[in-house]
Amino acid sequence: MRALIVAALLAVPAAAAEPQGGPVFAGFGKHTPVEHNVAIPRGMVLRHVYDVTKAAPGKLNPGFETAARFINSHVANGVSERDVAVAVVVHGPAIAELTRPEVYAARNNGAANASEAMVKEMLAKGVRFLVCGQAANMMGVKKADLLPGVELAISASSAHAILQAQGYTLNPF
Repeated sequence: MRALIVAALLAVPAAAAEPQGGPVFAGFGKHTPVEHNVAIPRGMVLRHVYDVTKAAPGKLNPGFETAARFINSHVANGVSERDVAVAVVVHGPAIAELTRPEVYAARNNGAANASEAMVKEMLAKGVRFLVCGQAANMMGVKKADLLPGVELAISASSAHAILQAQGYTLNPF
């Protein structure tokens, strides 16, 4: 009987508990508390990839921030930070927001990249940013132009294929 009770207690999913973690990213990735009943099983590793194409000159890139929100909301609801793996595949105009400050400024009339600090903080916390090499070539962006830690893939398609083989799910919206 005691073993049955212990087994039942161990089967309680982590997300059924009260919110536990503080935001991983305090300045961005804001989320709201949700009284949910779809629990994340304890120990489940969430591997999720976002596809971002749109740039957001002068403000935080909303596609990048959505990835941060995913991390913040799950950690706030009891999922261990180490169990949330996020990648962002970037192609199109959003590539500019992953370039070094001098490259960004040269391409944007001296403007600063509003997303740079956010991207650097996300990279430091293990978020992967993978740039489509085909789009980068079309835009004249070279590997050396990218912020340190940003990865350059052959294409967005190859980045997605690799991430899918590694167990990542693609965000459907």
